[in-house]
Amino acid sequence: MLDARGRANALENLRAAFGDACAPAERERIAKASYQNFTRTMLSLFWSPNLTDGRWKQVLRIEGLDDDSCHRDPAEPALYFCAHFGNFEWLSHASAFAIATGPIIFQRFKNPLLGPVFSRLRAVSGHEIIPQERALIRMLKLLRAGGKFGALTDLSLDPRHSTVAIRCFGLWTSVSPILHALRERTGSKLIPCECVPQADGAYLARYLPAVAVPQDATATEITQLCWNAIERSIRARPELWLWAYKQWRFKPSHGDPAELGRYPAYANTARRFDRLIPAQP
Repeated sequence: MLDARGRANALENLRAAFGDACAPAERERIAKASYQNFTRTMLSLFWSPNLTDGRWKQVLRIEGLDDDSCHRDPAEPALYFCAHFGNFEWLSHASAFAIATGPIIFQRFKNPLLGPVFSRLRAVSGHEIIPQERALIRMLKLLRAGGKFGALTDLSLDPRHSTVAIRCFGLWTSVSPILHALRERTGSKLIPCECVPQADGAYLARYLPAVAVPQDATATEITQLCWNAIERSIRARPELWLWAYKQWRFKPSHGDPAELGRYPAYANTARRFDRLIPAQP
């Protein structure tokens, strides 16, 4: 209730995503639960130093690593991608304990005092914190050597950056095609993953089957396939996604009036966004 702007964004996003299938009271419930999940995720991050080699198995369970040999093959590169869904902070720790440690790109905060605190907490499982500068080159070298790398891929970006337009809950949004770019240069598998709370208070880190990428698929098609894997999880447990974030920063300036009416009130039109959207038949 203290975050009026984020709460309004969450309710607008839920209306855009689910329409009349989600009544106002249900939107309120999901929005509140989403805030609770994010709060618990942040609190658990500060508890992360207790995730020692022997103790982490008491609160973290792993599922899906036996279905694909790439997780333990030091010669096969893999890109693990997820959303701000469930406990995405502990998903990183679970991957370090169960698969391999690797680099984490340093996050810059408006308050410079926060960066070192969060970097230290995110490195307790053995990950290396690296600066944003030249991070892409570091990622390419790691993957070409058969390494593993994780990425959060559900952020909506301004089309002035290198983006592609995909359908998110049936609405256009612009996102980074980084998974396609890294896969194209390294041959990495694309593996969706998630970390969801369990009834007994523990978390389950689940590694899903690798995305089946058709031959000659474009950057947009691959990015859409990866998003589809994420959206299935969000639809199943919507209260675990970060709905307070502006998921649809832009909307088309023309098109089906019914569809345009679904976009959140904060969404803006822009020619650069219109140019991303493929021509409709």
